[in-house]
Amino acid sequence: MRTLAVLVCALALAGCDFLTDAATRVAYDIEAATLVMRAKKLDRYEFTHRPKESPDGVTGEFELTIHESGEDAYQGVIDIGRYHTSYHNRFVIVPRTLSVKKQAGESCVLVLERRNDRIELTELR
Repeated sequence: MRTLAVLVCALALAGCDFLTDAATRVAYDIEAATLVMRAKKLDRYEFTHRPKESPDGVTGEFELTIHESGEDAYQGVIDIGRYHTSYHNRFVIVPRTLSVKKQAGESCVLVLERRNDRIELTELR
């Protein structure tokens, strides 16, 4: 029964990815990376995000910008193509605005670092 519950949850989460836009998928990857960092007690974690073209994705050249966090959790946003989200602010602090331009199909590398009790998004390339 437990295996069935885990399978149902995994399928539901996979479905969430299908129903999201490009910016939200970046935020979900950031959330997942923070969970790995906390579970493994890592001080630094680097991961790759490759934008999808659909649904609601980016085609062709794109720019990913992750704006500096503010006092309000909704000040810093992720911009990619015509999509935006602030969901990642629940999990990371962005000390300065980060931006990278990529060609179609290229991946982005994001770097998270633990600073005291918080996780910061410190690098985007």
